[in-house]
Amino acid sequence: MREFIKNLSICFAAGCLAGLGYALGLWALGHYGITRALSVDIAPHLSNAYLYQRVVWGGICGLIFLLPWRKSWITRGFLLSLIPAGILLLLLLPMRGYGIGALALGTLTPLVIVLACAVGGIAGSGWLRAQGK
Repeated sequence: MREFIKNLSICFAAGCLAGLGYALGLWALGHYGITRALSVDIAPHLSNAYLYQRVVWGGICGLIFLLPWRKSWITRGFLLSLIPAGILLLLLLPMRGYGIGALALGTLTPLVIVLACAVGGIAGSGWLRAQGK
């Protein structure tokens, strides 16, 4: 039981780092004009509220790192990041009125979301690897 709780907290922390990576990745894509160049209407402002929400949700999503994985940490980070990206594109953003895939924000919105989630997922997976997990 003690080992499970230890793994749970390590995965939550990795998810928090992944959430921070996602938030900063998405912010950077907007800040440096990449989303505008792709005709995607996403350019979040860097603020405490913006970061806090993504770090906490990242921690919750980080629990998927508990799934057993034998392949490379980069592959793990990318493939597991597709789960929160799918939740965003198929559930959360459509609930906010942006349609399936948030295509109302631009036709390349799914690509931007997947890339930002991949940055976070690979960062969290790398942190887990550094911890020996």
